[in-house]
Amino acid sequence: MINLGLFTKIEQKLGASFSLFDLMRVLEMDEEDMHEARNICRQFHQMGYIKRISKNMYKKSNKN
Repeated sequence: MINLGLFTKIEQKLGASFSLFDLMRVLEMDEEDMHEARNICRQFHQMGYIKRISKNMYKKSNKN
């Protein structure tokens, strides 16, 4: 299960819509970590915290 402290950090530092690369920058991830970043976004999407609007773009949901 994803750490919700991680989501809080994302929520505070990213705007209403953000790219996968913005997420990686906030979490201080390298290019090698792209698969992990996609998995994090996928899990947040499944939990309803974000919505996917294109391949690399996401939007915060109103669920929280």
